[in-house]
Amino acid sequence: EFLNIFNNGVINLHPAYLPFNRGAYSNVWSIIDNTPAGVTLHYIDEGIDTGNIIAQREVIVESVDTGETLYRKLEVTSIELFQEIWPLIKAGQIIRRLQEKEIGTYYRIRDVEKIDRIDLDQTYTARELINILRARTFPPYKGAYFEADGKRVYLQLQLEYASDEGCEGGI
Repeated sequence: EFLNIFNNGVINLHPAYLPFNRGAYSNVWSIIDNTPAGVTLHYIDEGIDTGNIIAQREVIVESVDTGETLYRKLEVTSIELFQEIWPLIKAGQIIRRLQEKEIGTYYRIRDVEKIDRIDLDQTYTARELINILRARTFPPYKGAYFEADGKRVYLQLQLEYASDEGCEGGI
């Protein structure tokens, strides 16, 4: 009923490249699931992030991105996309594109709890473990942890590309 009050609809700017990562923590799931990251300007409908798409912009996830750095990229891209598209919205010159509701992914806030606890007796590939740790690195939030001696030990990664300075072809 609320959505029907507005003649021109209600718009949301979601920090995900819909239909991927509907719901919460889209920055985390782009890293964990290796799904496209980006921002989507879309109409709100009765579903969660399922409305018609107005505009999108993809954001590249780099190997050194953490949950925090990707979130910051999504913030900047959101502002840029909105500034570019707002004049068209205001002028009524946008074209709605149906969103494929049958594909994509959806996550609730509590889903991130399933990846936060690192089970020291579970087998992970190196890629899976690194992706969990980097996706959940977002200070000041604690993120991923393991348990030792009845206490949680939190982990965060610091990632950077190698510098070519001082490299002479060997170790």
